[in-house]
Amino acid sequence: MSRLHLSVLVVLLFLGFSLCSVLAADPIIEDGLVAYWSFNKGTMNGAVIKDQSEVGQHARIIGTVKAAKGKFGDAVKFDGNQANYIQGAKNLKSFKKKPTKAISVEAWVTDEGFLEWGGYIVCAQDNGSFEKGWVFGTNNQVSFAISTKEPDDGNGVLTYVKPADNPKRGNWFHIAGTYDGSTIKLYIDGKVVAENKNHKGDINYPKAKDGNGEDDAELVIGQYRDKNEFFPHTGLIDEVKIYNRALSEAEVNHNMKSEGLSVDIRNKLSTQWAEIKNPRPR
Repeated sequence: MSRLHLSVLVVLLFLGFSLCSVLAADPIIEDGLVAYWSFNKGTMNGAVIKDQSEVGQHARIIGTVKAAKGKFGDAVKFDGNQANYIQGAKNLKSFKKKPTKAISVEAWVTDEGFLEWGGYIVCAQDNGSFEKGWVFGTNNQVSFAISTKEPDDGNGVLTYVKPADNPKRGNWFHIAGTYDGSTIKLYIDGKVVAENKNHKGDINYPKAKDGNGEDDAELVIGQYRDKNEFFPHTGLIDEVKIYNRALSEAEVNHNMKSEGLSVDIRNKLSTQWAEIKNPRPR
C-alpha cells in the first residue's frame, strides 16, 4: 500500500471514530432547562460551579465538597457533614427562572444512608406545620415532595411521593421527580414508581412575612436544609437538572442515557464562562 493510500485510510478511520463519538454523545433535552450542573472538569472554578443551561444559575460550594468519578465524567461527593453542601441559590430572589407552574428535577445519585429527612436537591421550608417549596431526596425511602396551591391548610402541605423499596445502598441510580400542575410523579431508573394526583395549581413557595416567619428558602444540593434543619447527604451526586415543565416518561428515559448539551449552546456557554472567569477590563 502506498503512503498516500495509507494516509487517506488513517484520515477516514479518524473521521469515522470522531463521527461515532459525536453520535454516541447524545445531548440532554434543553426545552425548559433552567439549571444544569454536570460537575465535570472545566465547569468548576474554585468554589463556583457553572450552570450549563442558558440561565446562568451558577452554584457555589459551601465548606468542602470534593470531585469524584461520576456516572458521566465527574460527580461531587458529600461526606455527611452538615457544613459541606452546594448552594444553587442563596434565596428565592436569586433563584433565576425558578419553576412555578410545573417542574422536573433529576440526577444520578448514590446514597449510603436513605435518611428519614434527606436531600439531594431541595428548595423548601418544612418547619412544623409550615410546609412550602419542594424536596427531592429521601423520607426513609427515595422521594419527591412538593407544596402547591391546593391543598393548603394555610401553611402549605408537602406530600411525599415514594416507592415501596429503595435502590441498593451505594449503587448508582437515576432519579427524577415531575409535577405538571396536577400530578406528582417519581421515577427511578426511568420507570414511574409512585405518583399522586391530589395536588393542583402553582408551586407554593415561602413568601416574605408569611406564616410563622419562614420567609425564604435556599436552593441546596447535597443536603436537606431549611431554617432549622440540616441533614447532610452521604454519597455521590451527578448530572443535576431542573426544568420549568414536567418531562414525559420518554424524555426522562432520554436524559437518563444522555449527557452534555448540543454543540451550539455548548459553544455559547463556553464563551460566557470564559468571560466570568476572566472579566473584561472596564
